[in-house]
Amino acid sequence: MSTLITVDLDALEANFRFCRDRLHPASCAAVVKADAYGLGIQRIAPALWHAGCTQFFTATFREAISLRELLCDAEIYVFEGVTELSLQAFCDNNLVPVLISPTHCRLWAVQAREQGHPLPAIIHIDTGMTRLGLGEPELQTLLQHPEDLPWLDTRYVMTHFACADDSSTDKTRQQLEQFNRLRQLLPAAPTSVGNSAGGLLGEPFSGDMARVGIALFGGNPYLDDMPPLQSVLRVQSRILQLREISAGTTVGYGATHQADSRRVIATVGTGYADGYPWSLGNRGIASVGGHRVPVVGRVSMDMITLDVTGVPAQHVQPGCMVDLIGEDISLEEVAERAGTINYEILTRLSQRARRKFLGGAS
Repeated sequence: MSTLITVDLDALEANFRFCRDRLHPASCAAVVKADAYGLGIQRIAPALWHAGCTQFFTATFREAISLRELLCDAEIYVFEGVTELSLQAFCDNNLVPVLISPTHCRLWAVQAREQGHPLPAIIHIDTGMTRLGLGEPELQTLLQHPEDLPWLDTRYVMTHFACADDSSTDKTRQQLEQFNRLRQLLPAAPTSVGNSAGGLLGEPFSGDMARVGIALFGGNPYLDDMPPLQSVLRVQSRILQLREISAGTTVGYGATHQADSRRVIATVGTGYADGYPWSLGNRGIASVGGHRVPVVGRVSMDMITLDVTGVPAQHVQPGCMVDLIGEDISLEEVAERAGTINYEILTRLSQRARRKFLGGAS
């Protein structure tokens, strides 16, 4: 394997402490869905616990079961809610569902009655994301069965912002106002409002617990200003071969790049099967010995080609490592060049790439 993903656990822990301190007095929960945003939950979750994180969110109950095996005492919440299929797993693994519909609320309340005591839950109110959660009609349906509510130990009432990353819109404040109106229909409970972008705006956009994801991993949650977060991720790959080509020579599938003069081309062992986006063909940038060089030609499944003309020879020998994401090329720049977002770049990192973890608890 030529692709090396290096994860700085000390930087991860520092980012958690920064978010926790910025959010105070709200608590800071870590969102570790999608294998901790592609970085590897087996090492990420214990590092966050070591840094003081006790509350975690996953997308699915299967992710939550894996997390429970790592952290026996953590509070683990599951965004997708609870169904007949997952009900027993929630009970067996001490998982807390985010209830997203009247049906979910009824199912969890029935289970609580069978156990003889209220069961912990989060109730999700949709305020304009139009994805998961109870809108006002669904809340009214829930309230038609008031006998269920005492069986729900509502740890938090939550919502999710659609545009907290964009300071130019008033959508976030409108959602907060809608949330504050609708949550009054339910018994009083703490709130969970902000994601990374919303939470770091401070009160009142964090609620009593913010759910922080991308910021923990060093990604910018905003469209403009970058908070003082530390870089967690470095992606490198190995030069497999060097070629000197003459003017007119084409490079890669589709012959989409043609040399205009004599050039030196380095073939590097990373492609879209490793999570390097195909859209970075003729658009990407790599760093070779501190020199920024262009990706030329299309991205292949296992390889890319770089124009390393003029880079000192000691940096462009077969076996030398090049940076694809790191100090010289930010996650955000890679995403922008690929026409996507930093979240997708992270979560598409392939499991076949070798991972190296620095720092963290021993």
